Amino acid sequence: MEPTNAEARVLDHVARGKTNKEIARALYIEVGTVKRHLFNVYRKIGASNRTQAAIIWRSRSQLREVA
Repeated sequence: MEPTNAEARVLDHVARGKTNKEIARALYIEVGTVKRHLFNVYRKIGASNRTQAAIIWRSRSQLREVA
C-alpha cells in the first residue's frame, strides 16, 4: 500500500530532517495531522520509527527517479 499524496508530502519533509512543527507550518496543517500521517505511513511502508521511514522513503524516491 502506497502513501497518499498528503502522507508523501509529510514524508518528503521528514526525509529532509524537519520536525513535526516545521512540517505542519510548511504544509499549513496541524501538528496532530502530521502525527496521524506519520502513523499511517509507518504502517504502510513497514517502518517502525521516523528515521527508518525517512530511509525507506529516500530509497524509494531514488528508485522512482532512475526508472
